[in-house]
Amino acid sequence: MTNPLIIPILGYLKIQKSVCSLLDLVDLCQSDLASLIGKDVEPQIALFQKNFLIMNALYQIQRDIQSEGFLLNIFPMQIMLVANNNTSECALTSRDNDLANYYLDWKNLDNVTTAEVDDLFTSFWKKYNAVDKTESALITLGLALGVTWAEVRQAYLKKIAICHPDKGGNTEDFIAIREAYEVLSASYQSAL
Repeated sequence: MTNPLIIPILGYLKIQKSVCSLLDLVDLCQSDLASLIGKDVEPQIALFQKNFLIMNALYQIQRDIQSEGFLLNIFPMQIMLVANNNTSECALTSRDNDLANYYLDWKNLDNVTTAEVDDLFTSFWKKYNAVDKTESALITLGLALGVTWAEVRQAYLKKIAICHPDKGGNTEDFIAIREAYEVLSASYQSAL
């Protein structure tokens, strides 16, 4: 099924010529979204469906323009159309593919409960807050941006071995290291 929001979103991306956000697109498509979502839908479900319809349109666009030498980078606060000079190389990550598969499956639009939406929102905010703390967590573990999960895990194990209270370390340092590890764990899991 072709999403009716594709045309207005493409038009917006064409005139925008810079980064936009998911919220920008929801505002742009507000009247279309109102006609697509039933009036008797619970508020949490309606919010989920708005997000789903916008993301479905974005992933349809992303899929369709890849062969034309463009990429559509899709992040909640950073949606941007960019030229891809190497069309033979697929620049999408497994995260992109997993999200695309979810949002391109129309069954996911209506087959969701309020409890599932609440769980999705809780998970999103947990990961979002972890991203805010990522840089500080990396510093705590003595790491720089761009390290792999294996490097994070290795640095954590090394620090924890030194700072564990049973090994002569103190509780405050141990807790700070564990907290940094948890933040990075949530951050790296959301990037997969």
